[in-house]
Amino acid sequence: MATPEFVFSEENFRKPDLPVDLDVVDVPLVAATEESLKGFGKIISDPDELTCEKKNFEIVKWPVQGRRQLDPGTGDEAGTTEGDFEVHWSGDFFHGKNLAINTTNNVYLDGLGAPPEKASKTEEGASIENCIYLWMSDYHPDGGQLFFPKNQIPFVVCLGPNTTGDDVTPADMRAFYIPAGKGVYFHPGTWHNGVYIAKEHSPATFLTRQGRVHARVSASWAEEFKCLLRVPLSLSK
Repeated sequence: MATPEFVFSEENFRKPDLPVDLDVVDVPLVAATEESLKGFGKIISDPDELTCEKKNFEIVKWPVQGRRQLDPGTGDEAGTTEGDFEVHWSGDFFHGKNLAINTTNNVYLDGLGAPPEKASKTEEGASIENCIYLWMSDYHPDGGQLFFPKNQIPFVVCLGPNTTGDDVTPADMRAFYIPAGKGVYFHPGTWHNGVYIAKEHSPATFLTRQGRVHARVSASWAEEFKCLLRVPLSLSK
């Protein structure tokens, strides 16, 4: 497969120039449970369930360049960083801002309430669909990531298994509904993006904890696969 041309620069991540008339791939949404999240991560009841101090927050050792191995007790010492992850809807545009990481490339257009050619910047013209259209996903090779809402609200995540590596496809993605009062943890390398909320809960703030190195590898569904992932924001009744 050719190297993707889309570059996730600050400007492109905040205001991507998305193609129109993209195919739509529906991602199934299921309730998040210990069983359904196996291979992706786990549901949590408290953010302090997983910490470096408890030695249960996964940090990946720094990769080696050849036959020489890392010295014992080295390569995974950066630990974690944590802070607020802010999300909000503005018309059909869903924005995220990660205040935990030491970069200016931390403001994202995380999704849309309608395909790009129909998306409105005003509340009056916004779609009434209770779903989000995702144009990209990413993973962190250096460590896991945790999200826990500061208020007791439900939210949704869209995940792909870390076993796919860079060869992820839209068909690999699954969506999980996290009930109010719970949080979620992803294993290193798990494809994800941010966290998604219904408009009635906007704006919202989450605690996020992740590897301090914050390596990020991204894929544009819109550019690479000419599609958007459509994810429901609530379970069917």
